Formats: sequence, structure tokens, C-alpha cells
Amino acid sequence: MSSISLSSEFTMPRRRQTDRRGPVRWIYSYALRYWYLVISMLIGAVSNAALAAVVPILIGQAFNAINQPVPDQSVLLPIALAIVGTQILRGVLQFVRNFSAELIGQRIERDIRDELYVSLLGKSMTFHSLQPVGDTMARATNDVREINFLFSPGLNLVIGSAMFMLMR
Repeated sequence: MSSISLSSEFTMPRRRQTDRRGPVRWIYSYALRYWYLVISMLIGAVSNAALAAVVPILIGQAFNAINQPVPDQSVLLPIALAIVGTQILRGVLQFVRNFSAELIGQRIERDIRDELYVSLLGKSMTFHSLQPVGDTMARATNDVREINFLFSPGLNLVIGSAMFMLMR
């Protein structure tokens, strides 16, 4: 792990260390700070897929009740209410999943941008005179923004799709 040199003019208060042994470990060290959001995203993905799988089962039960020699219509209202209830709960949990993924992406983007700024502030004036301004600005804006896209929609869609493949 690396740290800012003590001769740096600017430092960030309460700066946390990140694992820079590779890009995956580096991003993982940032994501680990928001473990509770990762867990809520996973819970939302699992429940979203599970509750989507409940609908065909309930419709099958309703179809079987109506398809009897003597149709049993008394089960239709509870089944319909169960479908409505599960899908409202599914919508809430899907919102939790999407919200968690977006919040993780935003927070990690902010943290990485802070790390970049502190690193740039600690560089010598010779470094800045040799480095093209456009490249530095591209790193500070577009490249850091891509980390946000990694989590939302990227990882969010991958996890959601994997849960649907497992549940179906």
C-alpha cells in the first residue's frame, strides 16, 4: 500500500488507505467501505428474482382451481391479492437494489476523485508543467466517472441478471 509523502503541501484529513496491488483489489478496497450497501443490493437482487418467480406459481394455482370439475372461485381473490402484494414488495426491493448500486457508485466515484486530487496536489510543479492539462482534466472527470458506471448500471445489471438465471 502506498501513502502520501510527508513533504506534501496538502493532505486529506481522515484519509483511508487503499489496496493498490491491482485494479480489482483497489476497487474492492473502496467498495468494502460501503459493505452495508453491497449487502442491500444483493438482498434486493435475490428478492427481486424470487418474487418474480412467485407470480407464475400463483397463476398456476389459480388456473388449477378454476380448471377443476367444480371450479373453486373462493381462492381467486386471495391469490390475486398475493400477486399484488408480492409485486408491490418486489418493486420496493428493486428500488432498494437500484438505489444501493447508484449510491455505491456515487460514493466510490467521490472517494476516488478525492484520492486523485490529493495525489495531484502532492505532485511537484515540474510534474504539472510536463503533464498536459487536458489529460489531467480527463482523468479527473471522465475516467473517474467510469468507476460509477462500473457499479450502476454495470454491476447492478450483472448481479440482477445472475439472480434471475438462478431463480428461473
